[in-house]
Amino acid sequence: MSNFDFTLPDVGEGIAEAEIIEWLVAVGDTVAVDQVVAVIETDKSQIEMPTPVAGTVTALNGKPGDVIKVGDVLISIAASEGTAAVATTTHGHASTSAAAATTTTSVAASSVVVNNSVGRALASPSTRRVAAQLGIDINAVAGTGPHGRVTEADVRGHNNAPTSVPSSVGAPAIAPTLAQDGVTIVPLIGLRRQIAQSMTQALAIPHILEFKEIDATALLAERERLNNSGQQLSVTPFLMKAVINALLLHPTFNARFNSEANEVAQFDAVHLGIATATNDGLIVPVLHNAQGRGVVELGAQLDELAELAKSRKASPEQLTGGTFSLTNFGSFGTWLGTPVIRPPEVGIAGFGRIADKVIVVDGQPAVRKVLPIVVAADHRINDGAHLGAFAAEIAQQLLNPEGLV
Repeated sequence: MSNFDFTLPDVGEGIAEAEIIEWLVAVGDTVAVDQVVAVIETDKSQIEMPTPVAGTVTALNGKPGDVIKVGDVLISIAASEGTAAVATTTHGHASTSAAAATTTTSVAASSVVVNNSVGRALASPSTRRVAAQLGIDINAVAGTGPHGRVTEADVRGHNNAPTSVPSSVGAPAIAPTLAQDGVTIVPLIGLRRQIAQSMTQALAIPHILEFKEIDATALLAERERLNNSGQQLSVTPFLMKAVINALLLHPTFNARFNSEANEVAQFDAVHLGIATATNDGLIVPVLHNAQGRGVVELGAQLDELAELAKSRKASPEQLTGGTFSLTNFGSFGTWLGTPVIRPPEVGIAGFGRIADKVIVVDGQPAVRKVLPIVVAADHRINDGAHLGAFAAEIAQQLLNPEGLV
């Protein structure tokens, strides 16, 4: 046997480091070629790492929550003779013998795939938690995801499993450690640690806010008309379309700010980020080139992106490159909030819960469905006058929903 040091590759994102989320093997375990040995987290993506060799695990470099750099050893394996030569050939490392000394090997980005050849279910940590909560052996669940990956829907559908466990937003994926005197220490790991870091950066931006309320009667009527014709739309695609149209008219908000170079890049295309709540925390997948798309198409793409985000299957490209973001906290029953800009973007629009409210209609008080709107802007780039005009344009677009369709 030869000892293989399997190093952390750049998994196609240009990353410098990644966090170990979960080990799926232990020292002394026997592994097969392409068996997933670890789950790592990079740029809000969870990636399952397969080993290129078969053999026995001799060392794990780090524990969950540790951050390792690209090129550092992730795991060491005493490789079986039959796979040593294959591994050195596949990854371009010369070895004169299968019994040669330690060989350092890395996996190309294209080989980081979901593959299960040893009977262990492939699933994200959040899916594993749901299975544990429901008392289901996840290894007995047939996976319908890519390469046989077990999804949360597979778990819930297994033997008519109960559905009482929340499926959308639950507690973050944080393992508490009980300390003395009744104090529980909760380490921030994985996505929650990344959120903490990004929010620290975001709140360094000088925010200015504009609040508005509009009569949503026409908006809801247009949505009902489309749904009666066979569509299944929420309000969010209409909000997306209104924001996209407003960005095309106000390009200083469809931008990214490079504070080091002290310059702003304004974009012709709208790359719209959609804040999505998951069991592990908030993720913002990006709908690239969203301009020119209708409400129905936006609705279909929104559903696809949300599912990818919640199952942690969104690609790096689908999580980066945004020029503006939208958050619909009304979908959680929240009346209104103050959204936080995601750097290097320079703005974000938030929408609250549509609810009955007394407003003035034709000079008389009337009860109407009212939609709260709040837009945040980077004051280094846009002033109050710019923000007021931009927010007013979003409101005007939503007051005339036929134009959105």
